[in-house]
Amino acid sequence: MSGGTLILLGIILKIIGVAAPWPATCFGFGGALKILYMVLGVRYGHVKAGSEIALLVLGLTLIFSAVYFQRSLEWTHLYVWFLTIGVAIKLLFIVLFVKRQKRATNPNN
Repeated sequence: MSGGTLILLGIILKIIGVAAPWPATCFGFGGALKILYMVLGVRYGHVKAGSEIALLVLGLTLIFSAVYFQRSLEWTHLYVWFLTIGVAIKLLFIVLFVKRQKRATNPNN
């Protein structure tokens, strides 16, 4: 929860116009915490990762590409498309990941 909260805080700080480096710092630490949770959870068997990890990688790739395209004058029009599709794929990953975790912890569902 702390990783997601820090990412959300970074986004909010960016939207309200707080000067750098605070939004990027919150976003970076939040992302690092989420990655650490996933890696440690898979390593110790608390998290059951499956094929939905490919959705996470694809979603992140699209989002990072969108950030690059936003700064490029030639490809600015792709920014909105890549960002929207990337966020949608990440949301799909979250839904599938949570369902997998619920099934792993409660096999009756």
